[in-house]
Amino acid sequence: MINISKLIKNILAVTFVSSCFFMSACENNINDVKALNDKSGGIDIGKDVAIYMSEGGKMNAKLTAPIMKKYLLDSGKMVEFPNSIKVDFYKDSSTKVESKLSADYANYVQEQNKFFLKGNVVVFNVKGDTLWCKEMYWEQATSTFHTDKEVVVKQHSPIAKIYGLGMEANQDLTDIKIIKPQSNSFAIISDTTVSK
Repeated sequence: MINISKLIKNILAVTFVSSCFFMSACENNINDVKALNDKSGGIDIGKDVAIYMSEGGKMNAKLTAPIMKKYLLDSGKMVEFPNSIKVDFYKDSSTKVESKLSADYANYVQEQNKFFLKGNVVVFNVKGDTLWCKEMYWEQATSTFHTDKEVVVKQHSPIAKIYGLGMEANQDLTDIKIIKPQSNSFAIISDTTVSK
């Protein structure tokens, strides 16, 4: 015969122990609860990204990076590329690469339409002209680069290596202006007065 009072006592004991377990498991830290309402940010992270850039419906560049971080609540709408960036610039909206850019780090501020690049920044074109610097800005709206830091430019025609402080250049490096050229720069200019 089943003892009803003993069965009820066992059920109540199991229920009590279970409810104590669930009540202790639902404990919240007040700081964790406050953090849920914190508006300081959220980050979308993309891995192995490839971004195709266009202007007026014509593709003009392809950006690749191993990591991209987009700060969701940032008022300036900043995107960061902390582990390097590479960009191929296309000629006349074709898939023919005109020049290339690489840097160890980059960030892009959407409101300014400007990239900041730093760490082993290199730009070179298909003609062999190359630009090196530690940091520079890429103005996407005007398709230009500029810096007030040290820069080295190697050109193929005339053969030249120019060291300077500060620079402005277009994306394909066909128009480069060194702000303060340094004395260790050189150029080899062919003599056109010699008759053959």
